[in-house]
Amino acid sequence: MKQVVRLAVGSLCLSVILLATATAQDQYTEGTVERVILLRILPGHFSAAMEDMKKNLQPIWEAEKSAGLIEGYQVFSNQTKANPEDWDIGVSLTYKNMAALDGLGMKILDLRMKQYGDKSKEQHVINQRIENMQTVASYLIRNVALK
Repeated sequence: MKQVVRLAVGSLCLSVILLATATAQDQYTEGTVERVILLRILPGHFSAAMEDMKKNLQPIWEAEKSAGLIEGYQVFSNQTKANPEDWDIGVSLTYKNMAALDGLGMKILDLRMKQYGDKSKEQHVINQRIENMQTVASYLIRNVALK
């Protein structure tokens, strides 16, 4: 008899745990995925950094958007810097879902080469970019809609 009671109590506990887990997973609907990059502009390099983003990065983001690789992008500024090492400018690239990231590097290679011409010219631009800004953080986030 004790085994029957233990089995019943165990089954009840398992049912409650499964119900709680199922309820917890039903709290939101998964949405788009974003790569958020926070950048610190080195002192005296703000104009050069903005010119680089406008001349070299924005055309690639527009090409990615036209090709359907990203849904959109944003550039934003930090209005509440906590210290001199904090980020100044942020960039967000929005993807339809996690699957959109599969093989992304190879998908955008042609777009990058159209922008720069070849890998050595691209590397030259990247080397100049490093003189203007540093990456503080990079996050991959998923947007959710609460139910």
